[in-house]
Amino acid sequence: MSELKPAAWGGMRAPAIMLLTVALFCSSASAECYVCTFLDSLAKETITSILSSDSISEAGRANSSGQPNQDGNPAVTEDSEDMVAPSIDMLVKPSNIAGNAIILDGSDYPGSFIPGAVHISYREFVDINNTACLKNISDIARILGDAGISRTDPLVVYGECQPCGGGPSTATYVYWLLRYMGHEDIRVLNGGIDAWMEAGLPVENSSTTRPKSTYSPAFREDLYANYDYAKSGKAQIVDARSVEEFERGTIPGSINIPYDEALDGKIIRAESELEGIFSNLTKNKPVVVFTTTGTKASVIWFSLDMLGYDAKMYTYRDWQKAEREERRQLEEMNRSK
Repeated sequence: MSELKPAAWGGMRAPAIMLLTVALFCSSASAECYVCTFLDSLAKETITSILSSDSISEAGRANSSGQPNQDGNPAVTEDSEDMVAPSIDMLVKPSNIAGNAIILDGSDYPGSFIPGAVHISYREFVDINNTACLKNISDIARILGDAGISRTDPLVVYGECQPCGGGPSTATYVYWLLRYMGHEDIRVLNGGIDAWMEAGLPVENSSTTRPKSTYSPAFREDLYANYDYAKSGKAQIVDARSVEEFERGTIPGSINIPYDEALDGKIIRAESELEGIFSNLTKNKPVVVFTTTGTKASVIWFSLDMLGYDAKMYTYRDWQKAEREERRQLEEMNRSK
């Protein structure tokens, strides 16, 4: 476990040249696949349009109780060890997946599938015509609905991003995205398809096509932080990038907890181990966790959320963009004097 390193508030800004196209398509040279700021994609007119859409019912408003939906059964079986506590309920073992759960593979290019799994690469949520944003909520809802998923369906998510270095970051990111969309009955398959095969369970060469459905989003803005919030001092800031990236420049006041600290190979660590990793954090104050584009940050976000922290996602890319804009405005003001 690496030492937690707090960043000083001064002299830590390191401008970076962002190769957007390369990052978007997740080249092998990329440290992290590009998944940019979500809230930037939610223009006020877009939100107004979504809220007035017939596809969203009043009953579709997200709740924060974390309780299983009333229209179906949880995505884990009643006798599951993963049902012991609400936190552990976010993870599921291969043997505990309920028969009625939809299994979602968010991998880039999977070679094998869990039988019955639906495949939606997390890349499908990225707007390739606008490298600054994910697709807007209505587009993401359409993608999910076209795949046969509704917001009340019990889901189990797994997947890897091989060009990102492997591991469960794709699964935890898709989990966060769906939670942001208002999905409550959702879990991550701990260990992914590797754990499935190690349990002696079969795989298939193709994914499953389900009848189309309607996904009615009820987005949770409390799961995402913006620049003003990250800068306000209201939250603890966790930089989940590598030590080397952290030392080259970070958000002032950040604590460095590399995302892979929360992993034992491809498995998310036990709760007791995670408590030790996050011992420098308090549950009495919100936590903002970020990486360059957010994909790997989702591993730490997921782990914090699992332990009961009030955790929010952010991206270093958005921070750098906002800092550049502030400097530009300041320079313009100085020139006009």
